[in-house]
Amino acid sequence: MPILPVLPEPPLPILTYIIRFGIGFILLALFIRAIASWFRIDERYAFIRFLARITDPFILPLRRFMKPIWMLDLSFFVAWFMLYCLQILLVQALPVGW
Repeated sequence: MPILPVLPEPPLPILTYIIRFGIGFILLALFIRAIASWFRIDERYAFIRFLARITDPFILPLRRFMKPIWMLDLSFFVAWFMLYCLQILLVQALPVGW
């Protein structure tokens, strides 16, 4: 029975970390911006403008199809859910150790 060589795994799964932390940062920005919108903290503050520049590409297309229900903007939740699912799918699609 032949012995198959064992390929060493990379020491750090760098691509997995990039995907998790990159999308995780956007998810955190979405969460903070949603909380800020509930407390009527608008874009007068530089930090909220920074979060808006990061999260608007994900929220604005959804706002065209989803109108706010009462005072609750569901586009934040839908964008968060879609990004979280994308993160899971991308990490699962990578080979082990990437």
